[in-house]
Amino acid sequence: MDLIVAGYSYSRIIHDYYVRNWKDETGSSKLSIARRAVLAYHADTEILANIDPVFKIPEDPRDYDEAAQKWAHQIDKFFSASETVKLPYSFGDYLVLALDDRYRKQCQADLDRKRRALVADRPPADGNILDALQSTIKETSEAISHLVALAPNGLGDDSDRALLLGRQELLEAITAMQSGLSQIDHELSRRNIEILS
Repeated sequence: MDLIVAGYSYSRIIHDYYVRNWKDETGSSKLSIARRAVLAYHADTEILANIDPVFKIPEDPRDYDEAAQKWAHQIDKFFSASETVKLPYSFGDYLVLALDDRYRKQCQADLDRKRRALVADRPPADGNILDALQSTIKETSEAISHLVALAPNGLGDDSDRALLLGRQELLEAITAMQSGLSQIDHELSRRNIEILS
């Protein structure tokens, strides 16, 4: 099934690949995926390590397996239609990066397609430049933060996960800027002003 044509949201796309991954007999288990995602999330957001009640990190690494069961249960709750809890901010990115390569690559490709489809389907006249500005500020600041973290010593010493997350943040910044650009181009066109590339 084509998830984009079916109208899946970003979170439904992530959920679909997450479930496919742990249901695959040769894929990582649900607990392994949850453990990778939560530990990576905390590694990049250390301030949350002792505050976030959803993904509490045990002091003793020997307790990680038991904690992973709670984390996996919480992740299931995020995707349950009967629950009101939502994914913590940016955690979806970490869940995608925790998937096995085959599922991660397919999921990222579908998320990119979804992003392009949303931008293409929204007529510039229907856009709101203030929304585009706020989104651009948010997304570019996140992208810059990731690039600053990647910059020392070049990219050769950065992990695959760090590079993939940086790439994802840059794509989101580009999408936000494209929305603002298309609205400006639309207004210039409406005024019969020729746009020179």
